[in-house]
Amino acid sequence: DSLTIAEIFGKRHDNVISDIKLQMDYAGAEFSLLNFEESTYTNERGRMYPKYNLTEEAFTLVVFGYNTKEAVQIKIRFIQEFKRMKEYIKNQQQVPTDPMSILKLTFEALEGQKQELQHIKSDVKDLRENAPLFAVECDEISNAVKRHGVALLGGKQSNAYQHAGIRGKVYRDIYNQLYREFGVTSHKAIKRGHLALVTKIVGAYTLPIVLSEKINIVNSQIKFSEI
Repeated sequence: DSLTIAEIFGKRHDNVISDIKLQMDYAGAEFSLLNFEESTYTNERGRMYPKYNLTEEAFTLVVFGYNTKEAVQIKIRFIQEFKRMKEYIKNQQQVPTDPMSILKLTFEALEGQKQELQHIKSDVKDLRENAPLFAVECDEISNAVKRHGVALLGGKQSNAYQHAGIRGKVYRDIYNQLYREFGVTSHKAIKRGHLALVTKIVGAYTLPIVLSEKINIVNSQIKFSEI
């Protein structure tokens, strides 16, 4: 469906919807009615949004309109498959002439294309998951670390947050937890397929006792001074 395309190619879903509508307009009503189906999905906030279900033909049509690394890989695989099928037909000792034999050969070719498409989808998914993070995704991790760090410090108005040394230690310790989990020296080296797990790890991070006690002491000094 359109959500899968957005996920595989790292695109915003609303942009994918626009791309699909454009391809439907180009393809015409007959093809679109047979290969595109309007549907809906519910997001994590319980809100309902539109999406499209696509046949393999529709998926191919939309993807061929992209020029990303993943899309180019798909195009290459299709070119290779086309050449393979061309050789297969060429090497047939006798080209069938009766309708049933022609139909059988057609189904064999279609089945081969379906299997190839499944391999392509799998390859693209692996490529996407093992690719490095985009800049916007690196920023997403940094923002998650800062949000959780601020909460652990007691908020931006707390004395611990205002203390640059303590604030820096909290941020560094959260990053170090990520480095230990994924065996990297920078959050930018984390694979894209681990992005959702990164968010969970950051959200579940707890302060070491020594740092937690230091934050409590510094923040309690504010309260004491206010009395």
